[in-house]
Amino acid sequence: MSLLGATRTAATSAVTAAVSVPKSVVHAVLDDVLEYLAGTDLTPVLTSAVDLNKVLATVDVQALVDRVDLNKVLATVDLNALLARVDLNALLERVDVDALLARTDLDSIVRGASASVTTEVVADLRSGAERADDGVERFVSRVLRRGPA
Repeated sequence: MSLLGATRTAATSAVTAAVSVPKSVVHAVLDDVLEYLAGTDLTPVLTSAVDLNKVLATVDVQALVDRVDLNKVLATVDLNALLARVDLNALLERVDVDALLARTDLDSIVRGASASVTTEVVADLRSGAERADDGVERFVSRVLRRGPA
């Protein structure tokens, strides 16, 4: 028998044996293989066999970002520690004050502040006038020797 014939015979008997193996045996063998693989670091095998750039090129990054719950992520961030690392002077140097003022309605702010000050001044003047009026009334009552009102 030739080598090719012997190989063919061996392959045929292996297939026949595999087909005749009960499913429970196949499952047991697969369980053992999967358990072995679970405990094995396959990273070196995968990184050498798989072009990760090619795989990542097929990933829809926006779909991944859309699935992220930002509120949940931000809940884990210590904002005080983050802000302590911010250089406020450098940040303020980047602020365009002229552009900020151009967008600000200064007339409205001045009117509002003026109205507030005017209201307070008028209230103070009225209060002062009432006290002065009371003082004059007390003085006149004393001069005219009237009893307390």
